[in-house]
Amino acid sequence: MITLDVKSELKLAEKWTNEHSKQLGYSIATAMNAAAQGSKFIAGSKQKSALQSLANQAPRYIDRPKKSTQKGWRATRASKRNLSTTILPKDKPYNQQRYLGGSATGGGRAPKDFGAALMNHPLARNIPSGSRLVPTPAMKRDKYGNVTKTQINKLFDQANTTHYQSKSVFIGKPRGGSRPPGVYRRHNNNTQLTPLFYAVSNVRYGARFPAEKVVGQSIQKDFGIYLRQELAKNVAKNVKAGKADTRTGIF
Repeated sequence: MITLDVKSELKLAEKWTNEHSKQLGYSIATAMNAAAQGSKFIAGSKQKSALQSLANQAPRYIDRPKKSTQKGWRATRASKRNLSTTILPKDKPYNQQRYLGGSATGGGRAPKDFGAALMNHPLARNIPSGSRLVPTPAMKRDKYGNVTKTQINKLFDQANTTHYQSKSVFIGKPRGGSRPPGVYRRHNNNTQLTPLFYAVSNVRYGARFPAEKVVGQSIQKDFGIYLRQELAKNVAKNVKAGKADTRTGIF
């Protein structure tokens, strides 16, 4: 949680009027939203927002993140009646909590999409509960370290236990020897198995993406500037329209 000291962000030498008090809540909300996610009414605020800072910093702490993961955060909007905003992983169109939540708070590593898909195969019941599947060098991966959906669909369809045709796939723990549970490709009439994925325990990791620190530094840098700017603009607008209460107020 990040706490902002509104009083310290205001110009103490400026004459405070009732109109300033009237416009303060709305100005705070506008400044919070601009600092968190950017505002079309404040030039350049989106590029300097906390969400953009998270996207910029992600490659430092996450291995080869996709653009959708870098930009996988969203912010709730503050209002003059609710002066708070929360930044959290997006849940649409994909639930980024699996990847970003664990990176920011620690815990079990989220399974890759391909691992989750194979673990849903009926034969995967032979793999220890709580495991995740890690591809071996025999599996070709893209630049993000992922196995393609086409490859997974093919493996899913080829997996079986009763037909041992060439290039069929075995899921589970091979009999005999000390080979671990996983996904294997059969060769030579089922006399040879090539490991494609190994099942490993889902080890717990510490937080490695200091998301709260990144957000805090970004918001602290710009919030005060936006607040003073918005408050002055909102007061001036009503003064010009002849609607402002310019009596001296107490803050």
